[in-house]
Amino acid sequence: MFELKEGAFFIADAHENEDRRGFWDFLQALERDEIHTPQLFLMGDIFDLLVWEVSASHSFAMPYIVLLEKLCEKMEIYYLEGNHDFNLSRFFQKVRVIPLQNQPLVLHTSKGKDEKFFLAHGDIFLNPILQFLLKSLRNRFLLRFLNVLNFLTFSSISKQILARQKKKNLFYKIENFKILAYKRYEKYQAKGAWVIEGHYHQNLFLREERVKYFNLPSFAYERSFFVVKFSSEVKFEKQ
Repeated sequence: MFELKEGAFFIADAHENEDRRGFWDFLQALERDEIHTPQLFLMGDIFDLLVWEVSASHSFAMPYIVLLEKLCEKMEIYYLEGNHDFNLSRFFQKVRVIPLQNQPLVLHTSKGKDEKFFLAHGDIFLNPILQFLLKSLRNRFLLRFLNVLNFLTFSSISKQILARQKKKNLFYKIENFKILAYKRYEKYQAKGAWVIEGHYHQNLFLREERVKYFNLPSFAYERSFFVVKFSSEVKFEKQ
């Protein structure tokens, strides 16, 4: 089981693209030591599109990849794959990539009251049809075929995906999300432990007797990240 350290940073759903560069600014602040952390958890969908088999997605992300590897000299970095960024392990040597099939990532606190944390992007425990579709999209043979097709059509497929993402509303509120959050929590079988997800962009925090759940907001919207603090109880401080 991995250890969650006090002062760890959590970022979800930055959806970085040519027109949205907040995550780059954040990484540069880390490099310049303007902000400090022992651990950085990237909770998925950090890019609008980053897939190893899709070569058209590489060039934009490469400076980020180089900087993330460099930052690993200062801190531990965990990258939980999302539904826009996956099959990432070949990009990194030092960043710890957590693919969908290995989520949730389970951690415990490094000091104070021992607590467990279940971390995932949020696209797990879905209905079987949707789960099958998401798994199929990660198939390396299918992706290689699509990559060739994308090359032959002058990147028309990847350009369409990115164009749709730029128009997508990342800042919506889901009605009755609290009800969904309770259902999500049950799926993890966390039994009083913390569940932390991205994906839904809802910024919902629940601390109840039997439910400890935090759905992170989209970094693309608020440019905010969260720092975990241990005292008499676990706290997530917005920065």
